[in-house]
Amino acid sequence: MKIVINYHLTEACNYKCFYCFAKWQNKNQKEVLHSKEKVHQLMFEISLLPTLLNAKYGTSFSGVRLNLVGGETFLYKKQVLNIIEEARKYDFELSAITNGSCLDQDLIRVIATQFSMIGFSVDSINDESNIKIGRSFKNIPIKKDEILNSINEIRSISPNIDIKINSVISQINKDENLTNFIKDASPSKWKIFKMLPIITSQNVIDDFDFDNFLKRHNNLQDIISSENNDEMTHSYLMIDPIGRFFQNSPISSGYEYSSEILTVGASNALEEIAFNVNKFFNRSKLISSLNI
Repeated sequence: MKIVINYHLTEACNYKCFYCFAKWQNKNQKEVLHSKEKVHQLMFEISLLPTLLNAKYGTSFSGVRLNLVGGETFLYKKQVLNIIEEARKYDFELSAITNGSCLDQDLIRVIATQFSMIGFSVDSINDESNIKIGRSFKNIPIKKDEILNSINEIRSISPNIDIKINSVISQINKDENLTNFIKDASPSKWKIFKMLPIITSQNVIDDFDFDNFLKRHNNLQDIISSENNDEMTHSYLMIDPIGRFFQNSPISSGYEYSSEILTVGASNALEEIAFNVNKFFNRSKLISSLNI
């Protein structure tokens, strides 16, 4: 099994989703993706993680799947292409999450030919709801047809690529039914998150509302992977835009950070954050049970 590293390469985004957790401290510091030298160094440090984790936990990780996320992952096209090039030098498997708004033909081809998985963030198919959520640019909401067109173009090049849909459920979209859209997108996995109040508790929902949303889509349970707040805490290995490991704080809003990986090295930085390898494996077992 490969260890999945979620590299949040930028905080910048063309959308302003109210619940967005991509808000990190030290905003005055330049993001790593804008320096080719730092990107090269960071990819090297990430390449050491399977060995470091295996020694620490007695695991048998065989390599890295680098999952690129944002902000909006593809907002800085030149920089993300450089990250992809550097990552391939270490034989990282690549995947990404995107809102889909920045994809052009070049990026669609790169995704189709070099990525094992691409995920699209779609919380709602209702224009009014998307505007309330902030999933819009200049008051123009995300268009489901554009997402579906991108999915179809990627599949036309790479029929076997894994397509994933990510949805965050809040008070704004908890009563919606996304069944028809999900069937049209035909993802291998639909990942449904209960809104995590990392930055704000605005529009949070309780377990009852979250369970009702899941029950409404019970006919899609074969592809649904849902995560509540506890399951998301300490179960991901994440790197922020300035190159620090970070984790959701279990006792307060915001994040807990390590030192910068490029300053102290991946080994020392890893010791400074909490990572629950058992929670990671529990999520991975669920993915495997879905045959994806």
